[in-house]
Amino acid sequence: MESAASKNSTIVRDKKKSVPPWFRTGFRLMGAVVPDVAASVGWRIFFTPRHSRLREQEQAVLARGERFSFDVDGEKVVARIWGRGPTVLLAHGWGGHSGQMTPLVDPLVAAGYRVVAIDFPGHGESGRGLSSVVHFSRTVERAPIFFGPIHSVIAHSMGASATMLAMTRGFQVSRVAFFAPHTSFDTTWAQIRAEVGVSDVVWQKLGEKVVRWVHVSFDDVRLLEHLEMSTPLLVLHDAADREVPFEEGQGMARRWPNASLFRTEELGHTRILKDPGAVAAAVKFVSEGA
Repeated sequence: MESAASKNSTIVRDKKKSVPPWFRTGFRLMGAVVPDVAASVGWRIFFTPRHSRLREQEQAVLARGERFSFDVDGEKVVARIWGRGPTVLLAHGWGGHSGQMTPLVDPLVAAGYRVVAIDFPGHGESGRGLSSVVHFSRTVERAPIFFGPIHSVIAHSMGASATMLAMTRGFQVSRVAFFAPHTSFDTTWAQIRAEVGVSDVVWQKLGEKVVRWVHVSFDDVRLLEHLEMSTPLLVLHDAADREVPFEEGQGMARRWPNASLFRTEELGHTRILKDPGAVAAAVKFVSEGA
C-alpha cells in the first residue's frame, strides 16, 4: 500500500467495445439531416446500461440477504441487507450489479458491520431502462433515509463517481473505499463522440436533453473540482485495468488528502473485487474508522 497527493487522469474505453464503422457513418448522416433525432438516439446509446451476468456464487450470497425495495424519484431500487452494526453501503459500477460486490459481504459482517448492497436504477434487480451517474448519486444520497446513518461506502467504478457526487451535495460518511474510481468524464465523452460520430450540433442538443432529464450538466460531474476532500479514502486499482486506467486512481489518490493507494496486478477492472488481498484491505480500512 502506498500513500499519496496531485494530478488527475483520463478514462479510456476498452477498444473491444468500439462501435462498428457502419453505425458511425449512419449516425453522422442522421446528425447532418435530423440532428434532433440523432440527439435522442445518442441519449439512449449513452444512458442505457449493458447488463452483466449474475454468477451462481453471487446469487447464493444475495439470496441470504434481506430484500428491501424503495423508490427514488420514481425509480425502483432494490437492496439486499446482511448483518448488524454500523452500516456499510456497497455501490456497484455502470453495467454492473450488487452481486459483483458480494465478496465483501461476509468479511464485513464478520467484522461487525451491517452491509447494504444496492442495485442502482436500470441495473440488476432494479430492472432495466435508462440510467446515469446522477441516478446512482441520488440513490446514494437517499440511502440514509431508508437505512439510517451510513458509516462507510465501498464502491466500484461509477459507484465511486456517484458517491463523490453525493458527497458534493451533503452526503456524509466516515470513510470511503473506491475500487477503480472514475473521476473525470471528459475523455470518456470525447472518445464516445469519436466512436459514435457525434457532431458539435448533436452534442449540444444532447447536452440540453440531458439537462432537462436529470437537471445536471456535463460540467457538473467534474467531480474533484467540486468536492471537499476531507473524508479518509482508500483507492484500490489494478495496473492492468483497461476500462479505467490505473493512472486515474493513482492521480486521484495523489490529489486527495488523507488517501492511500492499494495496487494490484493482472486483475483488470472487475476481478479486483474478488481478490482476497484487495477485499481484506478494504475491510481493514473501513474497520480502522470504527
